[in-house]
Amino acid sequence: METYEFSGAFELGSLLIEPVHVRIEKLRPIIAAHTHSNTSYEIHYTERGRGNVTIDEQIYPVEADTLYITGPGVSHAQTSAHDAPINEYCLYLNCRRTSFSRPDFFALFAETTFWMGRDNGRIFPLLERLIEENRQPRPGCAEMSEIILKQIVITLTRIYYDPQKETIYPASIRSLTHARLMPILEDAFFYRYQTLKLEELASLLHMSVRQTQRLLQRSFGRTFSQKLSEARIAAASQLLLNTEESVTEIAGRTGFSSIEHFSSAFKRATGMSPTQYRKEAGR
Repeated sequence: METYEFSGAFELGSLLIEPVHVRIEKLRPIIAAHTHSNTSYEIHYTERGRGNVTIDEQIYPVEADTLYITGPGVSHAQTSAHDAPINEYCLYLNCRRTSFSRPDFFALFAETTFWMGRDNGRIFPLLERLIEENRQPRPGCAEMSEIILKQIVITLTRIYYDPQKETIYPASIRSLTHARLMPILEDAFFYRYQTLKLEELASLLHMSVRQTQRLLQRSFGRTFSQKLSEARIAAASQLLLNTEESVTEIAGRTGFSSIEHFSSAFKRATGMSPTQYRKEAGR
């Protein structure tokens, strides 16, 4: 194993980045599942060998030229083949936003907690230069390292910004970017609330069911069932006030399995029965 540690930090747009270390190592056969802190990011590049990485219980193949990034809250475990052990370059850094008032291009780096694809010569040469610079340090090593680290962050952010132009494993990109996922979530609950299932929402987001549940909890403080019920109640409220449809018809239109289920859920949410709401709110 070769490890080179850094000291200090630098700013890049709205980010404060504190590089910790860069490392080359031959992976052990199994590295157990682990999760880093809420500011930690690891950039993994496989120079040679093969195996797999398990991200939040979903398994992805890893081979030469695989690049993947794990950020805050992402559970990951690695398995390296006995006959072809993985030789990995790994850059570990801490990153946090310094401003939330004006989201900029670089905020996308901090918001992306998992991405996986092929490097195609974009990040690996920079990692090599970073290693070489620190393996034989010369005057200006810290300043040169900072320049290379900035190049790495900028290059990765460009990849995240327009992933369709990159070569990626099918369905493996998992950019958990708040700005990108919110429209998908909102549209799903707005347009599909009658029949939406958790598995369907996970598919729309290209996430596992477990990750989708975590995203909903993190974004709204709600479970899938709670968020779905809220969407249905909101739609039912509008129908009660703006149509002459019966309560039974509205229950069916908004996806409730029975009038009893609808009435119970509506009263829990508003403190009134559907009929009372129509009378009181419609005045």
